[in-house]
Amino acid sequence: MTDPEFSRVLVLLEECRDRIAALTAGAAAPLGGELSEVRHQLDTAIGELRALRPAQRRSAPTPATLRRLLTLAREDLAEQLAARETPLEQLTTIVSLAKRVVPGTEHATVSVIRDVDEVETLASTSSLGTAADGVQGDLQEGPAFQVGELHGTLRIVDLRHETRWPKYTARLQELGLRSVLACELPLTGQPGGVLTLYSARRQAFRDAAELVVPVFAARASIALAHADRVLNLRRAIGTRQVIGEAVGILMERHRISAKDAFERLVSASQNSHVKLRELAMRVAETGEEPDDAAREGDAPHGTGGTADAESTPAS
Repeated sequence: MTDPEFSRVLVLLEECRDRIAALTAGAAAPLGGELSEVRHQLDTAIGELRALRPAQRRSAPTPATLRRLLTLAREDLAEQLAARETPLEQLTTIVSLAKRVVPGTEHATVSVIRDVDEVETLASTSSLGTAADGVQGDLQEGPAFQVGELHGTLRIVDLRHETRWPKYTARLQELGLRSVLACELPLTGQPGGVLTLYSARRQAFRDAAELVVPVFAARASIALAHADRVLNLRRAIGTRQVIGEAVGILMERHRISAKDAFERLVSASQNSHVKLRELAMRVAETGEEPDDAAREGDAPHGTGGTADAESTPAS
């Protein structure tokens, strides 16, 4: 069976299921139960057909039109991404180009999973796209939490009939969305990086979209890796500065060396399980002794205080 034939069969099954769902709502109890069972069987059949479809897609040759689309995507990225742009500006350019070039796209975002359960949108073509990303963080379910396991793309043909994440699909439908295409960002070193495309139309993303979107995801992953390095560098500089301020206060007050002052901070951090940076910030802001500041900060923070690679005294 060719892919167009496959698609027609799938659409016919979905239309049958939708008609049965409409009939079920007004049917008497015995008939309603039978119709519900038929609808459930159709759901199972549709799910099995969708599972078979990727293998068929991979064996199909790439048409000339798709090759041209891929070339256009690469050329647009090379032309539009200026070297002077910051990594976050590049991500904004990438999602804008994805919206313009990837067939079916109405909204595009780049997001990452932070601290296991927080989905942070770094670039988006619309507030609706950002809101759709946020639903995953709120509910702790959705493509962002699974696409990394697939190491590729994840396509939702119609949210109305998607069964993997019922709460997520319900919320996205409330936002007016019907189709989703998510692609892992492969080079970030963090499985939660994802480029997500959204559409208000059912079956908006076809094979061409699924084959083109990795071009944008690969470029987005490079920009994201640069953004993370910049962010980590800024955090490291900030940590050194605040620790240096706290060390300076202790040196002046107690007439001790920088090494001894730093060791006081580290000792108080380890004994209280307050992060070294948080403890140093409190000492710098209030002028308290490290042990006193640690006792006040222990209850709300309580998250393993050790001196890491960033937490070194300012020279």
